[in-house]
Amino acid sequence: MSGGTYAAVLDGTAAPRSVVVVTGLLALLVVLASKWGERFDAAVHEGGHALAAYLTGRQVLAVWVEANGSGATLTRGRPRGAGLFVTVAAGYTGPPLVGVCSAALLAAGRVTAVLILAAFGLVTLLLVTVNRFGQGLLVGALASLVVAGRFSPDWVQLWYAHFLAWLLLLSGPQSVLILHRARRGGAGGSDADLLAALTHIPALLWVLGFAAFSLWCALRGATLLVHA
Repeated sequence: MSGGTYAAVLDGTAAPRSVVVVTGLLALLVVLASKWGERFDAAVHEGGHALAAYLTGRQVLAVWVEANGSGATLTRGRPRGAGLFVTVAAGYTGPPLVGVCSAALLAAGRVTAVLILAAFGLVTLLLVTVNRFGQGLLVGALASLVVAGRFSPDWVQLWYAHFLAWLLLLSGPQSVLILHRARRGGAGGSDADLLAALTHIPALLWVLGFAAFSLWCALRGATLLVHA
């Protein structure tokens, strides 16, 4: 496909169906066959916690993103209340929500907006991330965005933005499945357990709620991308 067609895509036309399908398959392969999908999902997950904490008036002290796909966000504020509830709930809902919003932008041909917003989010998260692996992951992702956005042809930007959207849409349900398996194995202290302690709603219902939301975002995002 010619560069002129891709330039038209970046100016507001939906991407070719082949781009949507191939980037979706590539993202699915990354999610199923490597840890990088989990790691990227963990970064956005912790970013969701941090952003929600900031917006609700809590102090964000530190963020960790680990090589095994886990992470943590340390905040300071009231030990109960709406601010803490929103902060905890924003973790597992963050990546699917970012994914479906990215899909909506891409369906409208806003490729550059997706890349710019992703870079801004990574820079902001980097300011509060304290462990070396997490910092390296964010710097690497940010560098790839800069290369794609500033020094690459239009078709690279198009493919990369769609890959990122698919990666978040597909990693969301996987992260909830990992949460469910960990809890069945006896692990405690998860976001679902914290929400259960705050609301007296069983943790299993929060896991099911996370699953339903992530699946809805994945289906909605896929519909937006495929039928744009």
